Amino acid sequence: MSKIKKTTFYIKGMHCPSCEILMEDKFKEEKNIVDVKSNFKKQEVEVFYIGYLNKTLLNNKIKPFGYQIVEGRVVEEESFSKRFFEALAIGSIVVILYLIVKELNLIPSFDFASNLNYLTIFFIGLVASTSTCMATSGAIYLSLINKSQTQNQNFSKALFFNLGRIISYGFFGFLAGLVGQTLITNLNFGPFLTLLAAIFMIFLGLDMIKILPIGTIIPSSLNKKIFENLELKLLKYPRKAPFFLGALTYILPCGFTQAVQVYALRQASPIQSALTMVVFAAGTTPALLFIGGLTSFTKSDFYRYFIKTMGVLVFIIGFLYFLNFLSFYNLDFLNLGKKPSLLNLATLNNGSQFIEMKVVSSGYEPNYFKVKKGIPVKWKIEGVNVFGCQAYLVVPKLGIQKTIQPGENIIEFTPKEEGFINFSCGMAMYRGMIEVVN
Repeated sequence: MSKIKKTTFYIKGMHCPSCEILMEDKFKEEKNIVDVKSNFKKQEVEVFYIGYLNKTLLNNKIKPFGYQIVEGRVVEEESFSKRFFEALAIGSIVVILYLIVKELNLIPSFDFASNLNYLTIFFIGLVASTSTCMATSGAIYLSLINKSQTQNQNFSKALFFNLGRIISYGFFGFLAGLVGQTLITNLNFGPFLTLLAAIFMIFLGLDMIKILPIGTIIPSSLNKKIFENLELKLLKYPRKAPFFLGALTYILPCGFTQAVQVYALRQASPIQSALTMVVFAAGTTPALLFIGGLTSFTKSDFYRYFIKTMGVLVFIIGFLYFLNFLSFYNLDFLNLGKKPSLLNLATLNNGSQFIEMKVVSSGYEPNYFKVKKGIPVKWKIEGVNVFGCQAYLVVPKLGIQKTIQPGENIIEFTPKEEGFINFSCGMAMYRGMIEVVN
């Protein structure tokens, strides 16, 4: 029996648990390799093999995905201070440009801290597909391609692989919406889910700007083991493998996917959460279908700064979500610059003040009221669109947590002190205020 040998390769470019899966999959394609153990934190791969090991061949297998075997331990090419100040400069430019175009009314008014629209989610999918998704899902997709088969046969595999991804993401998104709905309406976990979404977004942004690898913070070893075990079983069935391997990518330890998964959970609506995950998966599809043409793009300086800019934007969104979390505690400083232009004054009738509001798909209309101190208030809320978390009203200062039903809902209270009474949906994505004056 031939003796099993062991060697260690240092790999430039490893940054997450999915990189470990990629290394193991690509190296195991060589028949004389018995086992592979990779460690992204150390950026090294231990290879157990029989006979001769062709280092050049192994290097060529991983180079298309942005990795490279190097001599000795990997040394970071850019210093931490350079990465930090680059991110700070990009962030400053982004904020200044945003303020300029907003002041000139060159862009429509929107709030990053509320629900992201589907176009934004699709764009996030596109960005993900040129970074972590290309290195993980892309590698799995390429492993299915058989050069001896026709172009139509391989395109069929690509189609089923991406179809599996989209259906799987939609299904699990639907389940996430159900779970989120239960957590918010029954267990009052809205603030926790908002904080969780903020943490994921912040860590993902820090990972993209190369400040802090997300894989070192968020545990993914369980996902990795489940994926590896199922992957080995599915590859035994060539006809079914493309669809089910595509579906299986939902559990890959990818920072982008995990962040969007938490966001879908935060939406607390089965339909909206399912659509979010479907749109995200659809956004990753073009790059995965044409993965071969992306190699030169991902090696360019433009791509490096493009990813850092996207990382800064993701970090800013995460920070805004964190401010949403703080808003549950009715901190008045969060109202600075947030006062809506449309003012709804209370009307007086039979010794009570009356204010009216509608719950619609875009939030609350109107969402700013002015009432007088010491006079009872009757707050009429018409539930027009009560899907997702906007159907769950939270008013921390008044101790109110109420599920808004379709049709008419009435809340009564007496304001006892001047100031602002913040209110929001269960996830603080939609917000408003009641100003109490003397």
